[in-house]
Amino acid sequence: MDPVRVLIVEDDPRISEIHRRFTEKVEGFQVVGVANTLPEAGELIGILQPDLVLLDIYFPTGSGIDLLWAVRARSRRIDFILITAAKEVHSLQEAIRGGAFDYIIKPAVFGRFQDALKRYRQTRYKLAADAPLEQRDVDQLLSLVREAGGERETMPKGIDAITLAKIRHAF
Repeated sequence: MDPVRVLIVEDDPRISEIHRRFTEKVEGFQVVGVANTLPEAGELIGILQPDLVLLDIYFPTGSGIDLLWAVRARSRRIDFILITAAKEVHSLQEAIRGGAFDYIIKPAVFGRFQDALKRYRQTRYKLAADAPLEQRDVDQLLSLVREAGGERETMPKGIDAITLAKIRHAF
């Protein structure tokens, strides 16, 4: 199967670089572009036709949710994972209504990020099969979409899971 083509849309260049590196660590994904503004994102989506957009919500000139809805109005073949500092229920509701595959609150931890991408790839692969569906197939696919990252330990703010694992290993 071809790699999933990813566009990163994030106004902070340092964070977009982190997301690029995280994405490139996950097998089966290829970063095809990075946009640091909403107009640039709209342009790159039209040119690059990515499979998946990793999208922030807060931008100096507007909302990533507006971009999501603009893309949805033109095409439903592009998927979204929101990676944002937005913690308001309203933002999550709009993302869900817009068909976002997942919603990750910053700072993104690599394990959670990786889980989201792997679930996305698995769902995409299963949906690409051209076989008739049984109810159990539908239930399995929807459970992949709903799964919230498995049994991962949730870290308090300021605690990095990788550093904590190294400390535990040392002791």
